[in-house]
Amino acid sequence: MRVLQAYKSRKYLQRIMLSITFLMVAVLSLSSIVLHYSAEQRVLHIQQEANRKVMNQINHNMVYMQEIVKNQALQLYDSSEIVPLMTDKEAEPFDTISGIRQLNKALDSSSFLHSIMIYNARAGEIYAVGEIAAEKPGHALAVKLSELVQEEQKLPQMRLLPMNVSGQEHSVDFFSVMIYETYDESSRDDSVLILNIRPEWIFDNMKAVNDFAAPEQSSLFMIDNTGQVIISGNPHPTPSFAQLQTVMEKQRSENRDSFGFFTPEFAGLGKHIVTYMNMGAGEWQVVSVQPYKSVIGDIYKMRTTSVGVILIFLLLSVIVSVLLAHKLYKPVQTMLMRVKSQVEPGTDLPRGQDELSLVTDIHSELVHRLYRANNERDKQKEIVRNYYSRSIVTNSLSIAEEEFRECIAHNGLSIAPEGPFLLVIVKVDNQREFISQTSHTQRMLYLFAVSNIAEEIFKHHGYNCEIVDMRGEHLVVILSGGPMAVEEWRQDKLYTGMREIQDVIQQYYKLSVTMTTSGIFTGYREMTALYSTVLQHSMYKLLFGNKAVITPDMVRSNEEQLEYHLPPELEKRLIEAIRTNDPTVMGSSIKQMLNYFSGFHYDHIIHGMLHLVDIIKSTIREINSLRICAIPVDLGSLSRQVLEQETLAEMEQHLQSFCREIHEKLKNTDEAKNLALVQAVKEIIVANYQDLNLSLQSIAATLKMTPAYVGRIFKQLEFVSVGEYINEVRLNRAKEFLETKNLSIKEIMELAGFLNESTFFKLFKKKFGVTPKEYRLKRSMGQG
Repeated sequence: MRVLQAYKSRKYLQRIMLSITFLMVAVLSLSSIVLHYSAEQRVLHIQQEANRKVMNQINHNMVYMQEIVKNQALQLYDSSEIVPLMTDKEAEPFDTISGIRQLNKALDSSSFLHSIMIYNARAGEIYAVGEIAAEKPGHALAVKLSELVQEEQKLPQMRLLPMNVSGQEHSVDFFSVMIYETYDESSRDDSVLILNIRPEWIFDNMKAVNDFAAPEQSSLFMIDNTGQVIISGNPHPTPSFAQLQTVMEKQRSENRDSFGFFTPEFAGLGKHIVTYMNMGAGEWQVVSVQPYKSVIGDIYKMRTTSVGVILIFLLLSVIVSVLLAHKLYKPVQTMLMRVKSQVEPGTDLPRGQDELSLVTDIHSELVHRLYRANNERDKQKEIVRNYYSRSIVTNSLSIAEEEFRECIAHNGLSIAPEGPFLLVIVKVDNQREFISQTSHTQRMLYLFAVSNIAEEIFKHHGYNCEIVDMRGEHLVVILSGGPMAVEEWRQDKLYTGMREIQDVIQQYYKLSVTMTTSGIFTGYREMTALYSTVLQHSMYKLLFGNKAVITPDMVRSNEEQLEYHLPPELEKRLIEAIRTNDPTVMGSSIKQMLNYFSGFHYDHIIHGMLHLVDIIKSTIREINSLRICAIPVDLGSLSRQVLEQETLAEMEQHLQSFCREIHEKLKNTDEAKNLALVQAVKEIIVANYQDLNLSLQSIAATLKMTPAYVGRIFKQLEFVSVGEYINEVRLNRAKEFLETKNLSIKEIMELAGFLNESTFFKLFKKKFGVTPKEYRLKRSMGQG
């Protein structure tokens, strides 16, 4: 029981055993199948060639026998002793005896002749010798044969003809060769000489092919060109005559060769071998049918033997596989024991796996642990390395020279202690977008890639390069020694390298970086002070844009500009442009002010930008305080939005966009205000049209606006003056009153708000084409 459990647990051992067993059995089985198939095909080929040779011999014998019979028939036909028997109407007895003797002599000279017969058409006499002689029982065949030759259609001459005059099915009495007295097909009453051949002689020749294999189970046929069976060696053959005829017709349609060998399936009888050949002695085919199993019987016995051998071999292969598997398994078992010994006690090992999979899993786990340990060690080492390199950058004054050299050597920093030195600060552009679109891990990977690219390119140019990660905010590159130690060093080569770094980062990571450099310095103690200076210079990306390389020379003039002054006329121009809603002047004023700021110190640039934003905001607030409808813009976040931009160009673009927004909203609010004013005027007119003092002045007074402004806005939007609109409302009401009220024209005029009757008539006729009286008369007539 324990042995069985041990085998079940050793799955790799089982796999080895099964693989060896399966391989051995598979090879043997495949070999047996190929051998069996090859042997079967070979036996069939041998049987085919044997049948072909025997049938060729039969064909040769029959052709030879036919030629002998033809020659003998011609000799008798030409014999003077035979002629009287064929031609004389009343033959002399002596001639008759002589002729009969000649026929007997010819019959005795050949072993395959059945009989010889002469039919004298003139005398109606039959002269026969052999088994159809007058004194023999078979003479009746001679009489029937004479009747056959007397038929209107002559039988073929000098050809081997099967004769079944007795009427037995699938049999012949003999084969005949005939010579008529004349060769004219149209002549009648021709005498004929007939030589009859024993069918047994032909059939014995045919049986030679049937004796080649399984004669007791085989069938032999002779068929004519129509497929009809002439003669059969078995009166009740298997397969039947009908089955054979169907198969042969199909084979004739597919194969026109004189010899054929094929293996058809007969319904209910299985597979057979059919061999046939066209005989040269006549238009016949000799057909042999043999059971397939009888011919291939030895192959089937060999198959049984093969199965037995395979079973024995299977048993032996199991024994051999067990021995081989145990031999091959020993190294695996040893390895498994050693690996398990390395696993901590109490650790659950995976179940349901083979030994190698288990070893692989344990090995993978151990490698993973080792990797994590190494990774942790590398992280700690990198943290320490970063700590010391960052300390050199941020606290160089407090580091003694010996400590500086020891720190470089101990941590493997790529810094030349003797110098000279140069600092480069690398910052990723569009920081807000970069942070919003990436996780902390992704940002660390990007900075790692940037560090590798910068280090590789700087080292390629011959510099000692140490990259310091300033806690993910930016990178500091400490360049030392190398070309900078040479007096002929050209700074433009350094800038070429930095441009190359920017291009590679842009190409592979789609990141834009700005690089700011310090000047060359010789003492490492200056590093902290210069780092602060370079960090301040990097802020001037505001002026130079993304992907810039900023040098001390580029920002020197800005650093020296310590005073802030903005011309008052620029402020005034911008304020007036906002008040008058002039977008062109607003844009040009902002551009001029920013150009003015670009020469300032960085702190003053920021101060100037805040001052500019404050001008815009205070102007908008002032306008909103005087307007009915305030400009709906967000002033609270404008300062933050401007300062979030990284370059002066981006700030300008944002302010220009904000000014265009102000322009559009001022324009829209003015239009809305004008529409509201026109609507108010219309409502006042509709409500007070009966007031005789209603006018533009009274309406403007009600709205607390100037008449000129109200009149201009109303006409601009309605295309009619206020007075014209008042008259139009009054005329419409007068027309309505004429239709609905039974009042006098004067009363209706006063009710509609008109004071002068002539004016009323004039305006009414101008609008409606008729006077008020005519309008009322026509309405009355229309209703009547």
